[in-house]
Amino acid sequence: VGETFAGLPYTQGLKIVEEIRPLVPEGMTMAQFALRWCLDFPAVSVVIPGATRPEQAAANCSASDLAPLSTEVHEKLSKLYDTMIHDAIRGPY
Repeated sequence: VGETFAGLPYTQGLKIVEEIRPLVPEGMTMAQFALRWCLDFPAVSVVIPGATRPEQAAANCSASDLAPLSTEVHEKLSKLYDTMIHDAIRGPY
């Protein structure tokens, strides 16, 4: 189903990335943004990202030191999920 594990078509995923890019605060990478988003949920106590270089591992680790994302950013991400992702994925999400 689709070109990703969840079934989201690859080209649609690229469009979503471009919608998300302006939401990333200055000084934060997209990877740190994604990790910070995960860590903003109380049920999440740890995130285990991959890295191919020591610099990536250090940047990933620093995501836990970043301020939580704003309520506004979380609301925009939720709206993106509802309008651009939910109907394209499979499974009980």
